[in-house]
Amino acid sequence: MATIKQVALEAGLSKSTVSRFIAQNGYVSDEARKKIEEAIKKLNFTPNLSAQSLKTKKNQLVGLLLPDISNPFFPMLAKGAEEFLKEKGYRVMLGNIGENHQSEHDYLKVLLQSNAAGIISTHDFKEEFPDLDIPSVIVDRVGHKSNYGVFSDNESGGRLAAKVIVEAGAKNVAVVSGPLNATNINNRFKASIAYLKEKKVDFKALYSQSYDFEEIQKEAREVLANKENFDSIIAPSDIHAMAYIHEIHRLDKKIPEEIQIIGYDDIQMSQFIYPALSTIHQSAYQMGLEAAQLIYKIATDQPIEKSKIELPVHYVARETIRQKGKE
Repeated sequence: MATIKQVALEAGLSKSTVSRFIAQNGYVSDEARKKIEEAIKKLNFTPNLSAQSLKTKKNQLVGLLLPDISNPFFPMLAKGAEEFLKEKGYRVMLGNIGENHQSEHDYLKVLLQSNAAGIISTHDFKEEFPDLDIPSVIVDRVGHKSNYGVFSDNESGGRLAAKVIVEAGAKNVAVVSGPLNATNINNRFKASIAYLKEKKVDFKALYSQSYDFEEIQKEAREVLANKENFDSIIAPSDIHAMAYIHEIHRLDKKIPEEIQIIGYDDIQMSQFIYPALSTIHQSAYQMGLEAAQLIYKIATDQPIEKSKIELPVHYVARETIRQKGKE
């Protein structure tokens, strides 16, 4: 197995220069980088990450703590983060923490003991543990107190969902919110309601307590059994929309002729259900990628141009919204 010393000899450089390159800590010229990369490839050199972390006090490990990997949005976010970090020589520890604070605490403990380079999470744990000395980037559910975050334009997304529904002839709208402890969904919910009020469209605010498909199905069954005669539904996620579609089918009602519905996220399966789900697209992959780039810059002491990155959203027209002139 090759050593740093052998790489340095092959590259014709000092051992300290090679060490700086591997640790990504300090200046290395482009010419030197090229020589080192060629030497590493020739010698099939693999860095000793454990030894490196003891010297730099930073392990090349990043924690990725997500609420529910059964929701397809989050595995795609994880993919975006992992692909970038892997290119940079980092490993990712994935934690499926749900809404379980103890599980989150356990992962935080392991990551701190491992001298992890940083943590990407949907929950800003530093509100509870402000003295934790570890870089962190919050994704999706970024609050006002979060120092670093990546999120989509939830206010625009919420208004856009309501605008699409109204322009398709909505008269009586069910606006469904996900659990209100999620800042992103709360912002969408408020924006949709504000737009419906502006346009003087009748609506009822409903509150989902779960992201679990079976639990949402039960909620949808209760909502649709209340004889409210909703002709339109604004769902807080594609998973919620799919659960409602399942229940609408069970009632033998036509989509979108009798009830139209719009989702949020544009997960891959939304285009394959029947009818194909009209939804608001936010890029989970890009969100993970941007978060990984940000945590990498923090961990390697690079300049940060923007501490909070807001990603755009757009409407994806499919089959669950009525077309103009075909109501």
